Amino acid sequence: MTNQPSAARAVVVDRYTASPRRVRRLLEDIADTEGPKSTLYVRPETLSSPVEIEKLAAHDDMTGGWIGNIVAAVGDSETGAAVYRAGRKCWAVLPSFQIGENQFASETDSSGLLRILEQDVVTGVVLLRMGRYAIGVVRGSSLLESKTDTRHVKRRHRAGGSSQRRFMRSRDRLIRELYDEACQVTRRIFEPRMREIDCVLTGGERQTIVGFLKRCAFLEKANLPVMRRLLSVDRPNREALEGIHREIWKSRVLVFEQRS
Repeated sequence: MTNQPSAARAVVVDRYTASPRRVRRLLEDIADTEGPKSTLYVRPETLSSPVEIEKLAAHDDMTGGWIGNIVAAVGDSETGAAVYRAGRKCWAVLPSFQIGENQFASETDSSGLLRILEQDVVTGVVLLRMGRYAIGVVRGSSLLESKTDTRHVKRRHRAGGSSQRRFMRSRDRLIRELYDEACQVTRRIFEPRMREIDCVLTGGERQTIVGFLKRCAFLEKANLPVMRRLLSVDRPNREALEGIHREIWKSRVLVFEQRS
């Protein structure tokens, strides 16, 4: 009895974040790589539909399981994925902002991703850690508006009993006051530019950001899309805001090899 060849699969061999400059260099390298090439642009909502993705890439041998491995590794990307194949390697780029339409090409087609990198996007930014916040509006690499400040929040301690309960009530009050002040500043900074702001990005401590978003009625009612991506920032301050465009425009890259 003849053994059947095993189906091809895609294995992740590297992953990293990339600035727009590095993404452009990557696209040039992919175009120069020898072997069959193809490109697949997938909108966020399509990532959850393997059947739709198979249809998009129906004329390419990325199908038959190996594209499925890539989509599974990408997961739930809120911006979609640009998938490039050259020979037996593949790159999935999860861009900083959303892919506009599903597309397939039997070549390296970098145009869709370059359009995203060249967009004129205005971003509302909320950076928050316990005791400190930085709020701003960013266009490209320019900080258009900003406000930073500190507010005391007691650190946790290990005492027990009634002392601990009093401490926690006091700490919870201080956290609410921090959230409310940051929300008021967010409104003051964002409201004059509501027609310009395309989306809101947050950064800092995830648990703190989650609490703030639940507490801030302005953002809940403002009808501004708040992206799930959390910007990396150690200390929310003016310096962090002035450099935050580097984090805003980073893409995630997953590198795959095709194996039998």
